[in-house]
Amino acid sequence: MSDPDRLKEELHLARTALAVARHLDLEAVGEGFVRAAMEHGHATAAFLYLYDGEQDSFHLRASHIPPDDPRRKGIVSLDLADLHVPGSNASTWAPAITAAPEALRRLAIEQVLVVPLPGTGALLGVLLLARERQVIPVDDMDRVGRLVPDLLPALLNAILVERYKELIIKDDQTDSYNRRYFDRFLSEEVYRAHRYTTSLALIFLDMDNLKEVNSRYGHAMGSKALREVSRRLVKEIRGSDKLFRYGGDEFCVVLPETEVRGARELAERLRVSLSGRSFLVDDTPGMPLTASFGIAAYPEHARTSLGLIKCADRAMQRIKLSGKNSIGVSVSGEEEAPQAVGAPR
Repeated sequence: MSDPDRLKEELHLARTALAVARHLDLEAVGEGFVRAAMEHGHATAAFLYLYDGEQDSFHLRASHIPPDDPRRKGIVSLDLADLHVPGSNASTWAPAITAAPEALRRLAIEQVLVVPLPGTGALLGVLLLARERQVIPVDDMDRVGRLVPDLLPALLNAILVERYKELIIKDDQTDSYNRRYFDRFLSEEVYRAHRYTTSLALIFLDMDNLKEVNSRYGHAMGSKALREVSRRLVKEIRGSDKLFRYGGDEFCVVLPETEVRGARELAERLRVSLSGRSFLVDDTPGMPLTASFGIAAYPEHARTSLGLIKCADRAMQRIKLSGKNSIGVSVSGEEEAPQAVGAPR
């Protein structure tokens, strides 16, 4: 490539990066990131994954596949080992062709160009590019390798803005989201499920005996136990699911694109994660805690956010009355059923 052509290409890359940097919303930046990489890498498929250090996995933030496309279902999260990314030395990270992860091979993608996205001395995420039935040539790899460093500041800024937003919507005592955000998020997910004809499930859980911690060891220990509860729950859910503190010692988990069976399987994992090990083992002889769970799904049990909450809550209440530490599933018509007088909270 001649010097004038090289200069022209560099200017084009810079303008592309500048256009992406005009956004602060992480979703918009992610989509711009993917479009720019596909354009300059002449790719037919692109996946932007961000690394979640707590769950040690990559979560999909943007792709050429639309959010409502069922093909997204199996690629929302990828295991770190499946990506075969370079080691911890950020200075050695460079784009490389490798075999596609198993989840992407199911989409007829055999090889991918892996572009590591370095953060401050740590892996921020990876960009995966592919071309239908072809390997991305060296020239396009080089161009993408020069584009991505220009795109990274926009991505880092968007992630920072996202983290500030999270401070507003996070519960101040636990690792979960707060009630105000729950009301908004569940309404949005019900609308999305209705618009795209997808499933949606809600798990409502209430701790069975957390008040005993307060009685025996004081409210400070009760708050500590509550934080430990939320940490255990967060470890079990997917990146696309969200845990909310509904109030007191009640939590809700919203599961987009999940049917009753999947919600029940997750609820059982959550139940075991709570009942399987004692709490506060560093401060007390160990306090066993359990929870009662209720499940409701859209559209089987309810078609509104309030209806889902009511159905899941009532399913949980039945478990409370019948022995606790178990899982109940809503039944048809429960949304319209009258509330039992004296039903426990």
